[in-house]
Amino acid sequence: MLRGIDHRIEAHGLGVRDLTDSPSTRLAAERAGVFERPVDTAELHAPFTSQEIILRKALSLGGDVVVNPSGGALAANPVMAAGLIRIGEAAARIHRGASDRAVAHATSGPCLQQNLVAVLEGDAR
Repeated sequence: MLRGIDHRIEAHGLGVRDLTDSPSTRLAAERAGVFERPVDTAELHAPFTSQEIILRKALSLGGDVVVNPSGGALAANPVMAAGLIRIGEAAARIHRGASDRAVAHATSGPCLQQNLVAVLEGDAR
């Protein structure tokens, strides 16, 4: 079940923002409800390894969170579909019972300019 979703955009110009942080991801996560309860899985649209580090920090993901069990965008990055695939992969883990609460992330634009965060949960057991 989709519990929350939010999308935020940062400045397009790379010289006007800190490329080691993603405030738009953090704000989208806050508005989507990521920080209300712990998540056990995160599917991050991070086509570059440096982006995964930035996203882990922005989403406050601890070492106990399984990140990109599907392989993520490093394994396959189909243009215009990789973010949607992250949501589908998170939903599939919940459906299979491998996850109770997951966060899915999609991005586009240069250096994490646009960030969508979705929170998915299974039915209460």
